[in-house]
Amino acid sequence: MARLPFIEDNPDNPNIQNAFQTAEKINGRVANSMRTFAHSPEILKFLLPLQTVLQKNGLGCKLDSKTRALAMIKVSALNECQY
Repeated sequence: MARLPFIEDNPDNPNIQNAFQTAEKINGRVANSMRTFAHSPEILKFLLPLQTVLQKNGLGCKLDSKTRALAMIKVSALNECQY
């Protein structure tokens, strides 16, 4: 369970709203990590580009998508994530 509540859609801050709209266009959704980091809008300026490079093929990440997925699953298991 998150210790901070997620920022929901249509936030009052235009910077957060813009970041959410961009995430929706790029990923088809707003990740819960982004909803948590939205408590600090300054972090969002860096978070979305980082996530995009790490998760999308051909944008600079040297790992193929299968290896990235395995790494995410392994890290989640090591951290005992509930999802």
